[in-house]
Amino acid sequence: MTLAQLRDAGFNALDAAARDWTALAVDLDGAGARTASGVAGPLLASGWTGADADAGYRSLDRQDTELRLAAQEACGVGPLVETAATELRSAQSSLVALLADASRYGLAVADDGRVTPPPGAEATEEARATRLAAAITDVLARAAEADAFLGDAVGRLAPDAVRDGMDRWADAVADGRMVAMLAGIDASRIPQGGPEAVRAWWDALPESDRRRFLVACPEILGGLDGLPAVVRDRANRVVLGATEDALRKELAAEQAKLAGVTGGTRGSGVRFAVRIDELSARLGAIEALRSRLDFAPDGPGTAVSYLLGFSAKGDGRAVVAVGDPDRARNTAVFVPGMGVGIEDAHKEVDRVRALWTAARDAGGRDTSTITWLGYDTPDSLTHALNPEQAKDAAPQLGKFVSGLRATHDPAAGGHVTVIGHSYGSLVVGEAARGPDGLGADDIVAVGSPGMHAHDAAQFGVGREHVWVARAEGDHVPVLGGMAYTAPVIGVTPDDREFGANRFTTDGARGHSGYWNPKHPDSLDNQAAIITGQYDRVQLMWGAAPPPRE
Repeated sequence: MTLAQLRDAGFNALDAAARDWTALAVDLDGAGARTASGVAGPLLASGWTGADADAGYRSLDRQDTELRLAAQEACGVGPLVETAATELRSAQSSLVALLADASRYGLAVADDGRVTPPPGAEATEEARATRLAAAITDVLARAAEADAFLGDAVGRLAPDAVRDGMDRWADAVADGRMVAMLAGIDASRIPQGGPEAVRAWWDALPESDRRRFLVACPEILGGLDGLPAVVRDRANRVVLGATEDALRKELAAEQAKLAGVTGGTRGSGVRFAVRIDELSARLGAIEALRSRLDFAPDGPGTAVSYLLGFSAKGDGRAVVAVGDPDRARNTAVFVPGMGVGIEDAHKEVDRVRALWTAARDAGGRDTSTITWLGYDTPDSLTHALNPEQAKDAAPQLGKFVSGLRATHDPAAGGHVTVIGHSYGSLVVGEAARGPDGLGADDIVAVGSPGMHAHDAAQFGVGREHVWVARAEGDHVPVLGGMAYTAPVIGVTPDDREFGANRFTTDGARGHSGYWNPKHPDSLDNQAAIITGQYDRVQLMWGAAPPPRE
């Protein structure tokens, strides 16, 4: 870059380019949202099935993936252009100041940056000219570096500029980290307080800053209660895709190691084989979870899904909504119990999808059902006898429900039901009895070993809004009766003395049969609770409240 180019440059075009790229990212996000709500949503609700439907849904899924990737990459261009424009303006201001100094001292500055004093100048003027020339050289170098930075960085965001050894999702995450570093995006600006504070922060951000954080910090935004569902879904799907890529790479590396070991799995390759099995299981589970997010789920007449939380660390985390909770009239949060990790997440999504279908069939089309695998569930019965994991999870569940309230469209109404299964009901009980409460309108406990309470009135929603069920052959309530029912030993939530409404589960058997569409009594009762049609709940005992308007 020459002195004349920097001196005379106008940067309005760069400002306009940054705005245009931000607008493009917004448009791409909007196109994805319109695909989900305006095309896929109505098609799914219509019950369209058959070979043509399968092909159409697969096409929509491919288009959705392309739009998400394009939006993620486009988000990064605007911040880079803005950063380059800022650096170039700073360099230009420095150059203008140096030229003014040269003019004041009668020094001539050539277009190539050379500075010469007037004829017969003294040694001090010669030295000043040398210093100014060096300063101008430094400024031009700064400007050239900013210019090169912009070209190189934007080039890395091109759709075909995928790094070696990465797929497009992993590359998108790597690009986001690059943008964060080069554009100085500070993750510490993201609030870590309550959902209301998060919502206020997000609402106050300019669109360009929202895009900056989306591209740079998807791992943080995806788990942030108080952000809209579409934002969390967008962030978590990026992380999900990158996680799949990382697992595939590690799996391929372990398979290569095993192939090079003499004796294979009967020799020193045993440890590689064990790790291969672990990676294969984890990858298969995540692929199964992703399939539940597609527009073509198992059954017709369903709703678009949103990934509200995801992590593959440890046992894993997954929070999936069937239907948009921000616009739903009725929202149900399902908390699973013992032994459920990321490997089982897709099965839990199937349960809440069955709940959504039952609610739809009951007339509650404006419904969102959510599986909240947002805590570390006990791995075994021995661990389940310790309530500490439930106590640790309770504040997080409460915060999640508060986040649903914070982002919900008030015009849609807002009835929230929280359902706990097995150990999950203990988590629900701990949250409801906590200092901040749970924020639910109705609480449901199925197959509950106890909730650290002896009276349904302790949960802050009124006895008439506490619902329990125990299926034939479910022995968990008996086993848990000595551990989770203090201070009244042996009184479990399904006992009449507890004071809750106990609904029927005709046909359901065992500890996991409460969501079997082949025996829908339990499902239908839960759907009636979720949709506020309390008069349709079939009770063994209790007193149901009047139906919601």
